[in-house]
Amino acid sequence: MRLTTTVAMSLVLVGALALTQCKKKDQGPDAQFQQGQSSGPYGSTPAPGPGPGPAAGPGDAGAVGACQPGQPCQPQPGQVPALGTVGSDPNALQALIAGALSGGVASLGLLTGGETAQLEQGIKMKAQTEAKGKKPDGPLMSAKLQHGGHAQADFTLQPGGCYTFIGFANPGVFNYQINILTAPPMPPQVLAQSDADSVDPTVGPLDQCVKNPYPTPMAVKIDMHLLKGQGLVGAQAYKK
Repeated sequence: MRLTTTVAMSLVLVGALALTQCKKKDQGPDAQFQQGQSSGPYGSTPAPGPGPGPAAGPGDAGAVGACQPGQPCQPQPGQVPALGTVGSDPNALQALIAGALSGGVASLGLLTGGETAQLEQGIKMKAQTEAKGKKPDGPLMSAKLQHGGHAQADFTLQPGGCYTFIGFANPGVFNYQINILTAPPMPPQVLAQSDADSVDPTVGPLDQCVKNPYPTPMAVKIDMHLLKGQGLVGAQAYKK
């Protein structure tokens, strides 16, 4: 009787072991790998938790004016889509707008005494590389500025136009920047900027040109901002 009971128990154990092996085969290597990921703390990978969200895009909240040329932009309600590269520091942008609003009006055309001759020459040389295939559009814009000074000129972006704005400064100027801003009745907003560490800034070089996003003419302000030094600065629009 005892022998019969022992044999019966052995048969049960063998059957259970065979059933376990069959289940492992049915699960396959992928199921076994997933089980291993959520197993003990030593030498195994813990179950995945909530990871970081997707990286912020150019139109996400907080990326103030960080739209790049050729990329879609999602402006805030009541704002115009960025037309080029714009700084991401909101305090700096607000200070720039305040300075531009309190600045003077730029002179249009050539000044007497040949003061703008050097500006014209410098702009034309830069246009050979930064505005290939484009022609001057409108008169030369110029202004005599002190350190931190602003001067603005009105400009109209036509639908379908591809614009490049090139600047140049006479001796005495060390850092000069060109900014494109909205014009009334739109709220003041920076739409595009050049670099701020040269005397020959460019907005919208080559194929990264400034384009009107609307089917009708768009009025803007061309702001010339002297960041360091003092003297005569100029800007010229090119279009194709």
